[in-house]
Amino acid sequence: MVRDLMLDSDLPDGAKILDYGCADRPYLELLPDGAEYIGVDLPGNPKADLQLTANGTIPLPPETVDLVLSTQVLEHVEDPAGYLAECARVLRPGGKLLLSTHGIMYYHPDPADYWRWTCAGLRRVVEHQGFEVVTLRGLLGLIAASLQLIQDATAWKVPRPVRRLYVPLMQILIVLADRFDSDVGRAANSWTIAILASKPDEAQRG
Repeated sequence: MVRDLMLDSDLPDGAKILDYGCADRPYLELLPDGAEYIGVDLPGNPKADLQLTANGTIPLPPETVDLVLSTQVLEHVEDPAGYLAECARVLRPGGKLLLSTHGIMYYHPDPADYWRWTCAGLRRVVEHQGFEVVTLRGLLGLIAASLQLIQDATAWKVPRPVRRLYVPLMQILIVLADRFDSDVGRAANSWTIAILASKPDEAQRG
């Protein structure tokens, strides 16, 4: 899903991409050729190129990046509005925000875990910061997400020799179950919700 939305983002040659909450930089290989990658995270992450300041802002000037990438970060952020405002600040006019976060998910603090999002709620907070939503998609619809929760709740209780079969079989069942859902259904109820949004270019608007 992130790969598809990256392709849809229509990045310019030599685009500057900011991974906001980069962790171990899992999507680095998805970047287009020639793109400049900047990973920013909390202090203590050796894989980050930049560290967030004490007040949680990004140490970059305004309107300096073409894409902000945020994957499974927003649910851990104490102030989602402030986080999204910072995304808007560093994006150039016409720049894109590619954001994914959890809709249906168990509690997983890293270091905290505050939020779950509906499709309407996520759209609302993103648009409230001035973004225009281009695309909203879901990964794993309601049945598949329910099975994923069952797997995560039970796998550790299954004897270790059986677990090697249990988890792969559950994953096959999850993939098959998800085929019964539709793109519309997944966008409404899903394990992960992803948004591609654009920062308006005021000059073009006028």
